[in-house]
Amino acid sequence: MSAPNAGKPDRHDEPDRHDKIDRHDKLDRPDEPGKTGKHRTSPRRRAPRAAVLAAAAVVTALVATSLMSDQTPATAGPSTTAADDGGNTFYTTDEEVVGLLEQTAPLNQKEAIRGYPALGQDPRGVTLDAVEQIYPLDQAIQDVKDHLGTGFEFEPGVEVVDSPDIRRSSSDDLEPWLGGGMSAKHYCGMDDSNSSDCGFVGILDQKYPTVQSTAEVTGRAKLTYKTQATVGRDSSQTKGWSAGGKVSTTFKPEAPGPDAGGEFNFSYSESTTTTNRWTSMVEQDTEIDVPDSSVGWLDGRANGGWYTGYIVYKINLTPADGPPKQKIVAIPARVLIQAPGKSAPMTWVKRDSKK
Repeated sequence: MSAPNAGKPDRHDEPDRHDKIDRHDKLDRPDEPGKTGKHRTSPRRRAPRAAVLAAAAVVTALVATSLMSDQTPATAGPSTTAADDGGNTFYTTDEEVVGLLEQTAPLNQKEAIRGYPALGQDPRGVTLDAVEQIYPLDQAIQDVKDHLGTGFEFEPGVEVVDSPDIRRSSSDDLEPWLGGGMSAKHYCGMDDSNSSDCGFVGILDQKYPTVQSTAEVTGRAKLTYKTQATVGRDSSQTKGWSAGGKVSTTFKPEAPGPDAGGEFNFSYSESTTTTNRWTSMVEQDTEIDVPDSSVGWLDGRANGGWYTGYIVYKINLTPADGPPKQKIVAIPARVLIQAPGKSAPMTWVKRDSKK
C-alpha cells in the first residue's frame, strides 16, 4: 500500500481522523458538589446517620469493584483526556485517537493474506534486518503453515534445494530458478499458479495510519467539510493474488476558508480474517468548531493497520537438465490490511492542540 501520509504531514507519532460514521459520545462531566447546609444534627441522630453513610460507602465500593471486574482489556474504554466543548469533542494526542479506534475498528496483532498482496504494499519497501527485529523468520514460516494451509508443505520425494530462500529486501523479488527476470508477483499470478502456494504473514507495527487531513484552523472558528471515501474493489483480480482494493478519499470545505480541499488515494489488502469488506462512504457533512486558544483540524485515519512481515511462496520446478526440486522463498514486505470487521474504510477525527 502506498504510504498513507498525504495532504498534511503525519502527526505522531501519528490515521486514524474521523467523520460521523463512528460517533463519539460526549464525555461525562462530574456533578458539581452541593453546598453544605447550616442545620445541625442532634446527638441522638448522629450515630444512625453515621451508620447509614458507612453502609452507603460500602455499597458504592462494592458496585465500583463489580463494574471494574466486568471490564476486560478488549472492552474497557480507552483512557482519554479529549477536550469536550459543548458536544464538539477533540482529541489532542495520537494515543487518544488510537484508543478510540481500538474500540470501533479493532485490529489483530498478526494477520495472514492468502495470495500475493498485489495491493496495499508500502512502496518504500522494507529490509530483512528491520523485519527480523519484530518478526523472526522461523516464527513466520510456522505461521504460514498454520494459517495458509498445506500448500506450503514440501512434497515427499522431491529434493529441497536452497530453502528457505531468504531475500534481503522488498526489492529483491526476482526468481532465479525461472529466469527472464520473473518477479514474485508475476510468478504468483501465473495461470497455472494459485493462491494456495503464495501469501503474506505479518505482525502489526502501526495502527490506523493518517491517510489525509485538513489544514489547521486557529480558533475560534467554525467550519463544515464535506467528506467522502469511495472504495474500488479489484474486479479483474488475477488468480494467485490477494483480495483488496483502492480507496479514493476527498474533503472540501463548504465555504471559502484556509482549505481548498484535497483528494488522496491508497490501496489495501484483505486478510484471511476479514468478515466485513470495505464499502464506499457516502458524502456527508463533518463540522469542526475550534475553541479559543486552540488549533484544530480533521484527521482522516484508515480503519486498518500496517503489517510488517514476509511474502512467502513455494516453488516446484522440474528443470530440463536435472531432477525436480522445490523451495520456500521469503521476501520482506509491509502491507496495509483493513480492520477485519469494519466496513467503513476510514474515520475522521477532530484534533486540536493549544496555541
